[in-house]
Amino acid sequence: MAEKKILDFVGYSKRLDIFATDELPEFSRALVQKMIKDGKITVNGKKVKPSWPLQEGEKVEIELPSAQDHKSKLSDLIIADGKDYFVINKPAGMLVHPQSPIWEENPEAVFASEETLVSIILANPPKGFDPSVARAGLVHRLDRETSGVMLIAKNQEFQEAMVELFASRQVNKTYHSIACGLIPDDNGTIDVPIGRVAGGKIKASDVGREAITDYHVLERKNGFTYVELFPRTGRTNQLRVHLSWLGYPVLGDWLYKGATAERLMLHARRLEFKHPLNDRSMKFEAPVPTNFENAWKRVTEEK
Repeated sequence: MAEKKILDFVGYSKRLDIFATDELPEFSRALVQKMIKDGKITVNGKKVKPSWPLQEGEKVEIELPSAQDHKSKLSDLIIADGKDYFVINKPAGMLVHPQSPIWEENPEAVFASEETLVSIILANPPKGFDPSVARAGLVHRLDRETSGVMLIAKNQEFQEAMVELFASRQVNKTYHSIACGLIPDDNGTIDVPIGRVAGGKIKASDVGREAITDYHVLERKNGFTYVELFPRTGRTNQLRVHLSWLGYPVLGDWLYKGATAERLMLHARRLEFKHPLNDRSMKFEAPVPTNFENAWKRVTEEK
């Protein structure tokens, strides 16, 4: 049963979202507005808009978020489980963490937004997981639209060591993608800086940060290319920007003008590194999802 908070509004008129944010300082105003729109915060038992002007004597009922609202099973995503880490195969369409950074200070806030990987972890953590580990054990992330292998730390020591490995480029990452068009070279390197430009979009830019991607073509057919990508740097949207800059955007990438598809055809296939605490060679792979394989069959069989 969700915990509820019932408050009597006293004083001069005030917007509901401002009042509720004052009462829930651990939540951002954006999260509070979402709760209001979802009917989790009501006035006199009725669903209203975030801008509702509260009047003295009105009752504000807040249904506080809980882990019970996030019902997906973490076990359905886990593909490897160790003492210091676990590895999951993230589905396309799932956010890794809430967009508002407030959850980093108050982890309970993850339950006030849509279900994310972090909320699933915190709702049903795996065996050996330290609940006090920062950022729910995250050491890297994938875009919402990207599927594939992700490593999550179970304790602070492993997390800090892995963050350092990623930062020092000691983690080898392999992605699979379906690109629109026929990439002519079997192998190549895209060494093009990327950064945010006017309007906030991330693009290839001379004033951007260094970004390097190696690639290897696996197959070409019917106007599409099945390609392996090896990012040497880890910039936001790097692979999508680089393939678009090359002239072969990712299939399903609406942002960078790829042909329409049911999802973004970008999948994190493999992670390879040396365990930072015992120096053992580690390799984790996430199988290519069925909808990705089906998309390749569809575009290569069309006439």
